[in-house]
Order: sequence, then structure tokens, then C-alpha cells
Amino acid sequence: MAFPEMIPMTRRCFFASAGLAVAATGAAGAEEKRSAGADDLPKAALLSDGESKTYLLEFHTGQEVMKGLLAFARKHRLVAGQLTGIGAISDAVIGYFDPETKTYLRNREKGQAEVLSLTGNLARYNGEQFFHVHVALGRRDGSARGGHLFEATVRPTVEVLLTAYRRTVRRKIDPEWDLPLLDPKAE
Repeated sequence: MAFPEMIPMTRRCFFASAGLAVAATGAAGAEEKRSAGADDLPKAALLSDGESKTYLLEFHTGQEVMKGLLAFARKHRLVAGQLTGIGAISDAVIGYFDPETKTYLRNREKGQAEVLSLTGNLARYNGEQFFHVHVALGRRDGSARGGHLFEATVRPTVEVLLTAYRRTVRRKIDPEWDLPLLDPKAE
């Protein structure tokens, strides 16, 4: 039995993995940030345009889910929301937060898997869109793996319902955990 690759995930690495350019400065960093995920941008349909907007996002083979979500949120200037999804992927990186070390351990999940559940939220952190997404993956043998989603390569599709809200929701660093947690008081 092969064990998954376990890499400690510091807070700085967590931000980078979530698609935030924490250390990017200057025009080159801004240009790179704008183009990041453009190839991963999903097809989209607006399903509801009321007080909140609901989008159907359709990812295709080879696209990267987290990059695509971030590209979509940036393109539409979304400030808060929630999402749910299903589908199938060929590879993923999922994480487990270790409270003793206050770091994320990363587990690479190689091979085809069903996305049994994809759920998460969107908020703002340091002026940028920030997705916090969890996933449950079903394996060929019926077993399941899950955790915080850092990366997922689509094969053949991932279907996401994203409901976006007008009111901004923000995250701030929690001093006890050194993590960007939701701050319901901030706007």
C-alpha cells in the first residue's frame, strides 16, 4: 500500500495554494494575477438574478477547479457566496489541518475519483476573493477520501452551483490558529 505524499502547509503556502498572490508586487505580479486561471475558467449560466445570483458552472476535462473558481469570481467581481458541486476528477490535492502544528498536511490523490460532495464558501481576504472548499472523493473500490481542497483536475466534468451574495463577507487572521477565518462583524 502506498501512502500519500504529506507536505506541511504553512499559512503562507495556504494562501498561495488558494490562488492568492500574497507576495506579488509590481505590474508583473498584477498581470500574472489577472491571467491566472484564464484557461480554467468554466462555462457558466446565470440561473437566478434576484437578491442573490446563482450560477451553474461547468468545468471540462483538464481544467483545474480551484483556479477556475477564482478566475470566475474575479471576472464577475464576486464578494461572497456559497457553492456545492459534483463530478469526477483525475487528480487532486486535499488537505488536513493539524491543530498541533497549525499547518496543513497535503495529500495527493492520484487517479480517477468521483466528486461525491464539493462544498464551500467565498469571502474577501486582504482585498482578494478567497474560496474555502472541502471535498469528498469516491474511489473505485467504494472507499472515500476527503478534506480541504487545494487542487483538482477535472475528468470528465465537475458541475458547481455557486450562489453569490451582494454583501461582502470578510476573513481575518485568527490569532489562536493563525488562519484566515470568517469575520461576521466585518463588512
